[in-house]
Amino acid sequence: MKYLPIFGELFESDTVVFLIIGAGLGFLLGFLFKNSKSRIRAVISFAAVYAVCEGIANIHTNFLVEFILLFVGTAALGAIAGVILNIPVYKFLSKLG
Repeated sequence: MKYLPIFGELFESDTVVFLIIGAGLGFLLGFLFKNSKSRIRAVISFAAVYAVCEGIANIHTNFLVEFILLFVGTAALGAIAGVILNIPVYKFLSKLG
C-alpha cells in the first residue's frame, strides 16, 4: 500500500487496537445525535479526518508525527465503522421504546 500508509499499516501490525477504540467511541458517539442526518454528517467528518491523515502521512517528517497521524487516522476509520453500525441499532432501539 504505497499511497495509503495508514490503511496498509492496519493489516501489517497491531494497530487494529486503535481501530477498535475508534469504533467503540464512534458507536457511543452515535447515540448523542438525534437523527440519521447528523450521523451521516459525522461519518463524512470522520472520513475527512481520515483522508487528511492519509494525505499528510505520505509526507515523511519524523516518527512522532507519523505515529500521531497513524493513531488519529486509524481511530477515525474505526469511528466511521462505529457510527455506521450505530444507525440501525439506534433505529431498532427507538422502535422498542
